[in-house]
Amino acid sequence: MNKLAKASIIKGRTLSFSQDTLFAGYPLSYPVFEVKKCHYDVEVTRLGDYMVASYDIKATLLIADSRDNVPFSKTFAIKEDVDVLEEEDTAGEGFLVSGNEIDLEELALRVLVSALPIRLVRSEKAPLPKSGKGYRVISEEDYAKEKEETGDLRLAALDLFKPKN
Repeated sequence: MNKLAKASIIKGRTLSFSQDTLFAGYPLSYPVFEVKKCHYDVEVTRLGDYMVASYDIKATLLIADSRDNVPFSKTFAIKEDVDVLEEEDTAGEGFLVSGNEIDLEELALRVLVSALPIRLVRSEKAPLPKSGKGYRVISEEDYAKEKEETGDLRLAALDLFKPKN
């Protein structure tokens, strides 16, 4: 945990911090399963009524493949300037941090997760998942013909029902 009092951030002065972390004690969100290693450098500056935190993050994460949820390791290097807000502004940009302190480690995790690409794949050459057992691909004409012949497939099990006499 790396906490910084908001009162210590004075306009015109930049505070710098450097930290190695695994974000122990912080909840991870999908698609991140584990943080294998992470180092971040951050500079915090006050601009008017809000603060800016400039993060330089290098992390190796165990994340889920967006195609089939198979976990794989990937290294990321992220440089991002984020607004640290006490209340939501009209633009709705930045991170809300309430209270008298900024948890720089929690904010680093939020920046890291928000900067992940939407499509995470372990390798473009990896085969697509082999699911769909029992599915088949047919044309709309064949489907209409089959439906006409068999009726509503949701009720097909009733054809097997034999009442007791």
